[in-house]
Amino acid sequence: MKQLIGSTLSLVVMAFAGDMHNGSGFFVNSDYIVTAYHVVENYENTCYYDIENDTCYQVHVVDYDLETDLVLLKLDDEPVELPWVCRIAHSELPIGEKLTSYGYPEPFIDHELTIIPLNIRVLYRYDGNYNYYRMTGTLQFGMSGGPNFTTDGRIGGMSKSISTIEQNTSNLVKSTEVVRLLNKNGVWEYPNTRNVEKCAVSILNSIKVFKSAHDEWGV
Repeated sequence: MKQLIGSTLSLVVMAFAGDMHNGSGFFVNSDYIVTAYHVVENYENTCYYDIENDTCYQVHVVDYDLETDLVLLKLDDEPVELPWVCRIAHSELPIGEKLTSYGYPEPFIDHELTIIPLNIRVLYRYDGNYNYYRMTGTLQFGMSGGPNFTTDGRIGGMSKSISTIEQNTSNLVKSTEVVRLLNKNGVWEYPNTRNVEKCAVSILNSIKVFKSAHDEWGV
């Protein structure tokens, strides 16, 4: 059975070698992963990259929502063993709430988690969409789909985008929208840890990309 050293997955729209793309996400239980739809859109054989074990495991799309850019993935192989899944906030967070964003912008180059502090600036996106938080602070390309943790260890939102309208501003999909997608598909989270740094793997657009990275960098 696969050993998972983390459950915060890293999925982001970033190309660092031709058609190679990666992103960030997170396990909600032993079988299911949430990330941003634009990370896996139009790709087959998407896989999550277990950096610790240098192995990529195939997943498939169960459901997605274009308005919130959320996608629910399921492992094609056996469930991960004892996943370090994290709790999800089931209610909206207030303006000023401090969050910490986690992700792997370049998993084959830097195996360390990138961590960025953010604060909720407004309870809606610049276009008035209340499915999103507008944040102070700027995410890096490659962090889309990654989790954003509250100070008490809950996932308060999913990294979505960097604003082109305002400087030093990013957008997160609210955790309440994540919960809505899970409930729609009858998927239940396993809230059994608050160790956010144990919550991480990387997602690639295909196993072919994973093999290409090995050819490119010898990892």
